[in-house]
Amino acid sequence: MDPIIVNLSPENPVHEMSSICMACYREGVTKLMLTKIPYFKEIIVSSFSCESCGNSNNAIQPAAGVSDTGVKFTLNTINENDLNRQVIKSEYATITIPEIELEIPPESQKGSSSTVEGFLSKTKEGILQQQDARREAYPEVASQLDNFVAKIDNLLSGMKSFTFVLNDPSGNSFIENPHAPKDDPQLRTEKYVRSKEDEDILGITSIRESIEKEDKLNNDNLEEQTPVMHNENTDVISFDAVCNACGRDAKCNMKEVNIPFFKTILLMANVCDHCGYKDSEVKSAGGIAEKGQRIVLQITDPSMDLVRDILKSETAKFEIPELDLSMTSGCLGGRFTTLEGLLEQVKEQLLSINPFSFGDSSSNDNTGSMNRVISGLDDIIKGERKVKIVLEDPAGNSFIQNLYAPDNDPNLEVTTYVRTDEDDDALGIKDMKTEDYENGS
Repeated sequence: MDPIIVNLSPENPVHEMSSICMACYREGVTKLMLTKIPYFKEIIVSSFSCESCGNSNNAIQPAAGVSDTGVKFTLNTINENDLNRQVIKSEYATITIPEIELEIPPESQKGSSSTVEGFLSKTKEGILQQQDARREAYPEVASQLDNFVAKIDNLLSGMKSFTFVLNDPSGNSFIENPHAPKDDPQLRTEKYVRSKEDEDILGITSIRESIEKEDKLNNDNLEEQTPVMHNENTDVISFDAVCNACGRDAKCNMKEVNIPFFKTILLMANVCDHCGYKDSEVKSAGGIAEKGQRIVLQITDPSMDLVRDILKSETAKFEIPELDLSMTSGCLGGRFTTLEGLLEQVKEQLLSINPFSFGDSSSNDNTGSMNRVISGLDDIIKGERKVKIVLEDPAGNSFIQNLYAPDNDPNLEVTTYVRTDEDDDALGIKDMKTEDYENGS
């Protein structure tokens, strides 16, 4: 049986069906294509056209479910090139431009793939529709709209910088990073836990409530519940949790691990018996260190260096200078693995976070840059290339194994530094009061 959703190519099958035109109420044609954007997601591309009145539209919808978290992109545009960045806006996403108090709500331009310029131009076109009639009937309103269109034109000229914010509780929207795999200094990506209002909009609250009700009925049939279980043999603590994928009851297993010549960490693994979802996480058991830490490993013997234990905390930045590769804090989360394992995860992450670096929508420069980095990572993993690995952690909770411990490792350089105000603010400790806090300010 042929797959329903296939990889994006010019030969993709297109399904046609008759449908009613909502402009003239005559028969039109809707075309559907189910495809995969390379290294992004499965999507449904739909296009409608009516020969009777000329009405047409197109839309993009994710073929998969919502992501585990919402996502918010904040792009600082500074020139004309930024206006050409590719943007995917799902039907749940909101676009805002604070400088001119513009908001494009989810129901407007929903399910669209365009550029920053494209979304602004379409907004302008929507405002100018029926503008002549408004000038006659409501001249004051028309004048205000003309002034607003002038502001949009000013942004479209590329001469004025502005902030383009894309907020999507479904997590299915995206803004292109033309610098990939390097950091984009103009683009900030934040993932967040959805609120109940967000889940109501996505229509998953009722599903979650019905699942919780079903689980409660099943739990009522159990004679005794043990919320926390301590395994004396392995020192693993198990406790009840909620699955991030399906919302049902799951188990979280936690174990305290002492890393020699470093500190104690917490390994956490979530397992859901209902949907099979699995996730792991590493947390520091010692809080935030007094100073930040920078660790530099020079690979000299791949057979030994690639099997070094490495702990990358969720606050650490990962760099390979020879590849111009830099991944900010938050990427990959907390990981406790070997250097080879971390490189594999970095490679997988790069292939998944920037779909516009591959396929028909990519430029030759973007594709070539990404391919060079991926090829470089493969060479390092194979032991054919010797590079420097840099971990910079303002919280001081990252670690690379010292093979010569307790003596100094000639290939490993560890330095500490005083955190900046920006570092403390990112860690959430800038305004934290730790002394005499009970007496207020």
